[in-house]
Amino acid sequence: MENKRIELGRCGKGSLQMEGETTILHVKGTAYERGWQHGYLLHEKIAATVPKALTSAAAVCGKAVGGGVDEGLTRLRRGMEEARGFMPPEFVEEIRGLSDALASQGSPLDFQDMLMWNLMYDTWCFHAHPDQSDPSSNFVRSPYPETIGCSSFSAWGNATRDGKLLFGKNMDNLDLPGVPQGRILVFCDPDNGFGHANVTQAGMLAIDGGFNEAGICMMTHYSGSAYETMRGCGIGTLTRLVLQNAASVEDGIDILNVRPRCTGVNYHIADAKANRAAVVEANAKETAVRRPFGRDMLWSTNHCNCFPGWMGYQGKNMVEGQKPVYRLKDISTIEAWQESLREKDNSNIAATGRFRRYEKLLDEAYGNLSLEKGMEILSDRHNPDTGELRDWDTPAKGRNDGMTISYLLPRRTYSENARFYKSEESGSITGQSSNLWSAMAAPASGDLYVALEGLPAHRRGFRYFNLFEELGR
Repeated sequence: MENKRIELGRCGKGSLQMEGETTILHVKGTAYERGWQHGYLLHEKIAATVPKALTSAAAVCGKAVGGGVDEGLTRLRRGMEEARGFMPPEFVEEIRGLSDALASQGSPLDFQDMLMWNLMYDTWCFHAHPDQSDPSSNFVRSPYPETIGCSSFSAWGNATRDGKLLFGKNMDNLDLPGVPQGRILVFCDPDNGFGHANVTQAGMLAIDGGFNEAGICMMTHYSGSAYETMRGCGIGTLTRLVLQNAASVEDGIDILNVRPRCTGVNYHIADAKANRAAVVEANAKETAVRRPFGRDMLWSTNHCNCFPGWMGYQGKNMVEGQKPVYRLKDISTIEAWQESLREKDNSNIAATGRFRRYEKLLDEAYGNLSLEKGMEILSDRHNPDTGELRDWDTPAKGRNDGMTISYLLPRRTYSENARFYKSEESGSITGQSSNLWSAMAAPASGDLYVALEGLPAHRRGFRYFNLFEELGR
């Protein structure tokens, strides 16, 4: 890809650029300053995308509980009210700066709206299965199971060509109105904490992990659990806490253990300086840590793997809290659990074949893994079971049937005609779950390749950046 950069604006210590169709935001300073820079420089993109995307999220939440957009907005507001007290004051101050900057540009979106937008994905995950009952009871799943995606891998030492740690991640979700247009790459340089890079949505501080200057990489993967609440920290909050404060895998684990959590999520954390990695499988009740087994590589998708005896793990059985959510038939033994995960007709299961496909591809490339090979793996479209190559535009047969690492599901309709939030516009709300963005990094050198143009994003290729150079701009 051509790397010609166009300067679009500056605000204090912050700046906005474009490369091709990739929007690049630099924010620097105190929390309020960073928020103001974000809101001021991106007010036009926020105005063009957030009302549509917020309404679309409401349509998804509403449909998940058998209602419409208005019911979804009620759920989003309620989720925001329950979770806001668990957001660190620094992040609240950053959102306040963002909303104040929007107000200075005449935006109708206020502080409450931007809080709701920043907590949207957590409410969305929560309402994918609204009845938070005990796993021993008959868990009531939403009548409309929602899309679950995202995956990542890390490799180092004997696995990589030069022995240095590599980290790759895919963010998979619905391409709802406003969402693809709102994608941004952020380089954040806080006064207190580590500088870092992450991809997110305009007006949203963080979603799904990133890379910091201390060599820490992180990715989040929704992994449903019976133990969920909105009275805790969500994926965006925990992402920023780790990226801004962690200098080791253990730092990241401590942050995830100490803070109250919302929904079931697998947090993949890797340290490029120590060549170490771990996946923290978490829900609102408990956490467990899965570490590499036998080789210098680790990978994660959207189901728990902390099952005693599986891949060397010993500890809490996190699958017990997942069984009622994914409607797994039998988890009495490793063999029965693995067979249950392969059930193609179970639409509650989160594309578990990708876990097996990662293992196969990483095994094949072991000892020769590079950034280029990593981008190839993230873009893989081969059926995990049959090896058949899927065309870019052909979706998987089902959520757990033929889903490839490069994610694509059939398009669904969530509202035939919705009035967009605080907007004069209206339109239908449809979404096709796809890869929204992809990233491949060698954190020790700061090298970073990002794909966030087109759908699936890696179809258009990756753009090169260097974290240290961007933080030094």
